[in-house]
Amino acid sequence: MKKKKSPWYSLVWIAVWTAALIWFLTSGKFSTREIAGMVIVYVVFVGVTGYLLAQHLRMTRRTAAAAKANEPKLPTLNAPCPCGSGKKYKRCCGAT
Repeated sequence: MKKKKSPWYSLVWIAVWTAALIWFLTSGKFSTREIAGMVIVYVVFVGVTGYLLAQHLRMTRRTAAAAKANEPKLPTLNAPCPCGSGKKYKRCCGAT
């Protein structure tokens, strides 16, 4: 089975991109035009990463909600037994 990467791994990349952009801005080795291009690339990377992270979290919540809704519910003690005997659950299958 292939191991999946955590979606939070993308936050590490955002931190790396932020550190690189800060270095580019403070180094003084790049022209204003180059810095503007780097800022645009940074905004695109962070935007796409944030979108993918939000999409993953949405899908995780939906999957968890669907799994919770599909759980079989046990009958209460005074409900009729699901085996069809006509007895109360506590006197039939629930007694064991």
